[in-house]
Amino acid sequence: MDLSDLRHLLVKGLSGPQMLAFLPAMCLAAYWGGGEVLLVLCALGTPLVYAVVGGFGRWSGPLELDHLRGPSLDRVAQDFLEIARHNGQTTACFQIALPDLDQIEHHFGPDSAQEARDLIASRLRTSLRGSDYVFDAGDTRFTVLIAPGFRLRLDNLLDLGKRLRDSAETPLSIAGTTQTLTTCIGIASSLNFGRNVTAETWLGSASEALEDAVLTGTSATRLWSDRLSRKHQSRHALQHDIVTALDTGCIQAFYQPQVNARSGAVTGMEAFARWDHPTRGLLTAAEFLQAMRERQQMARLGRTMFLQAVTALQAWDDAGLDVGTVSINLSDEDLRDPDLSNRIAGDLDRCGLPAHRVVFDIPEHVIAPGTDDVIRRNIGAIAGIGCGIDLEGFGTGGCSVIAVQQVPVTRLKLDKSLVHGVAASEDRMRALHAILAVSERLGLPALATGVETIEEHGVLRDQGCSFAQGFLFAPPASATDTTLWLTERQGLQDNPSGLQLRRVK
Repeated sequence: MDLSDLRHLLVKGLSGPQMLAFLPAMCLAAYWGGGEVLLVLCALGTPLVYAVVGGFGRWSGPLELDHLRGPSLDRVAQDFLEIARHNGQTTACFQIALPDLDQIEHHFGPDSAQEARDLIASRLRTSLRGSDYVFDAGDTRFTVLIAPGFRLRLDNLLDLGKRLRDSAETPLSIAGTTQTLTTCIGIASSLNFGRNVTAETWLGSASEALEDAVLTGTSATRLWSDRLSRKHQSRHALQHDIVTALDTGCIQAFYQPQVNARSGAVTGMEAFARWDHPTRGLLTAAEFLQAMRERQQMARLGRTMFLQAVTALQAWDDAGLDVGTVSINLSDEDLRDPDLSNRIAGDLDRCGLPAHRVVFDIPEHVIAPGTDDVIRRNIGAIAGIGCGIDLEGFGTGGCSVIAVQQVPVTRLKLDKSLVHGVAASEDRMRALHAILAVSERLGLPALATGVETIEEHGVLRDQGCSFAQGFLFAPPASATDTTLWLTERQGLQDNPSGLQLRRVK
């Protein structure tokens, strides 16, 4: 134990209301030594002097926190919790993630990434009080500890989170370029915990909130709660079952039809991953993809979906059902595999399926400037085989027309947010019209996703959208149920409106 630690223990031991236990003895000694006058002075003056010098716990000023300067994150966190408990105050932990810092390091090197982290840390500090702390984790994360205070309610914490986000997302000038970063924030308030909470539990809870924010999407903020913690534990429990689920075939492809927006004819199917969990029922991909990533099984999932999809397409062909293509989603992990295109070509050759009948969905962000060279080469190689490339989420990610022209995209897949409620909103109508005009100018057909109402379908058809997909036509269903749906659908007379299709349950 060094002098600093000894001083810290003495300060803690000699501070607080417990020291008033010695007041009667001090008053008695004063009475014996100086009579009633000294007794009164001691009884009234000692508590006053003790309060003035901070003995009751006025630890929030710079002098009282001086012993904290330069310590570890865990040490500051534990001291803040003790101060808050001692004074009846509240403290808070903010975990902040900026995933784009990885891209800066990848493209400009570790020195540029550290320069960006230093600048962000400095900006975060300018948004805080002098008694608050910012810790740089050295990767893409920062931890902010808010010194104990009496006015840290939920709305105050959310306002502070917005201020920190605005500071972190201010564009950076790195290596002669302007970089705009996105931020996710997790918050844990000491009010959510009992008196005996440890720094480890508190910091871990903020990390759980951050993980939920990252899964929610760009620029999300989440406040820790018991419910969020249960959700976190449930998600991590899935990790132990994932490999077994892949081994035993519990993860299956479900299929949703893609139709000609004008005629209603089925033109293809998109494959979605579903997990038939033995105790939790049918799980959507959103419920287990993070666990899949953490177990580093994304590449295996992608290959499983691909093989199931081409097998289903061949079965529909054998049954005389008309399904033009199958679409399979490619994750970032898939696209970073240098052997991806060779493996796809080999699998198609073995099953004897023409490459043009397989379409791969790629997320819009992978074609942004500065994209990994391996990803660009893979996209080009897949298109070179003859497979289609759907650019997913077009119209929402800020992807430029020039970026689209530099990639061999064969179709633009409009995000469902552009479609939802379009029939009742002039603003959405104008936005859809502008995006479809871009699609036409690029010479690329557009596929609208998330179509749920007859009115939305009508708008898309009238605006010239080529293809549509959504619950209006059918929800994702197993290969067996999809076969039944196709058999019924293609056994009927042509239905130009496409509005009487039975939904597969």
